[in-house]
Amino acid sequence: MTGLLLMLAAAWVPSAQAESDLKASVNGDIKTFYVATIPYDNALFEQAGLMPSDPISQGILDGRLKVKASHGNVRVVAHHVVTSTTGGPTFATGQTGLGAQSPQLVDLSWDGFDTAGNPDAMTLTGRTDRLSLGVTMGPLTLTAGRQPVTLGHGLAFTPMDLVNPFFPTVVDQEYKPGVDALTADLYFGTSSQLSLITAYADEDPVVDAEDWAVDGMVYVLYGQHTVGRSDIGLMLGEVRNDAVIGLTIASSIGPVAVHADATYTQPDSSEEDPFVRGVIGALWAATGDLTLTGELYHQSLGAENPDGYLSQLRTERYARGELWLAGQTYASGSVSYQVTPLILGTVAVIANTADGSALLAPNAAVSVSDEVQIVVGGFTGLGRRPAAVDQSDLVDPETGFPLGGDELYSSLGVRNEFGLYPSSAYLQMKAYF
Repeated sequence: MTGLLLMLAAAWVPSAQAESDLKASVNGDIKTFYVATIPYDNALFEQAGLMPSDPISQGILDGRLKVKASHGNVRVVAHHVVTSTTGGPTFATGQTGLGAQSPQLVDLSWDGFDTAGNPDAMTLTGRTDRLSLGVTMGPLTLTAGRQPVTLGHGLAFTPMDLVNPFFPTVVDQEYKPGVDALTADLYFGTSSQLSLITAYADEDPVVDAEDWAVDGMVYVLYGQHTVGRSDIGLMLGEVRNDAVIGLTIASSIGPVAVHADATYTQPDSSEEDPFVRGVIGALWAATGDLTLTGELYHQSLGAENPDGYLSQLRTERYARGELWLAGQTYASGSVSYQVTPLILGTVAVIANTADGSALLAPNAAVSVSDEVQIVVGGFTGLGRRPAAVDQSDLVDPETGFPLGGDELYSSLGVRNEFGLYPSSAYLQMKAYF
């Protein structure tokens, strides 16, 4: 027995070569945000909780510590994030992307203060946003733990990214929130790849072990093959019990990079009809300083007219972050220009092609030093604001009772989609170490 223990101990003692294979790094960043929201006058929207009554602001401080280590074919990645907010409603935090949460099968987050009943109080939260172990064995790579999961090539519109996607109205998209997942990537030479992804994506941000539900799982089989300069991928998945088939293509036509994603979803519920989502787009680095992008997007399950927008936004798929647009057909475009070596300006727009409204998002990023950057920008809705509606119009003339549900939402005077959006501005500072 003593000999066996000595042999095991010797196996764990790293040799000089093994020590040289050990690589580790510790770094991080600190980000601050000031966000101001300027609402428009709509008494009914204020009463329904859809709109604040006065201009509001929020300050956010976010710190991320990142640890990465590898030894031979084994690697470990860990990120811990601490976020403090002061003033304003919590939706401003979601707009910035700082402190963004995702479903957790294992609770790795904490709250520093109990601020229940006081929405304007300072909050302090922490979350382990990455904690994964990866092993590479020849052509096979296995990764288990909290990790980001991204599918498809869409830029503003991401119909294939079905596990905790980012949306264009999220300002800081540097770190996608990690989800608890197991992934296996098998590579066949340099032109083919087969991936199996199992991820937890329940609507509840944190669950107890006894509340774990298969309904909150995402299972994806994804295969990709390169033909010439084109990458073609096929996805088969079960997303929260919905059956999903997806196709993605990324290629180039001369100097222009092109892409297309499309999905067909068969809902688990018999109350929903099958629907399709698809995007086609291009990116052109016109010069060394100028970059142009454009996309067209369609989702067949969107509302057909403005009367149905609010009802659409109240459905389950929007509540859990799967969708964010209420209509059906959209176009987007952006122009980025390197004004000087230290200043990058960008103007992006997303338009609802059916009702003529649009969301305008300008920003400018200034590099103060190699490790510090300041970003200023905002969002504003371009479109007619909701029409003024009298309280008497929200009462059923036959019964005399107030309207509710879809009847109420369709009576609130919505004229177009992005006319619903208030204006907002933000100032961000990012420092890396």
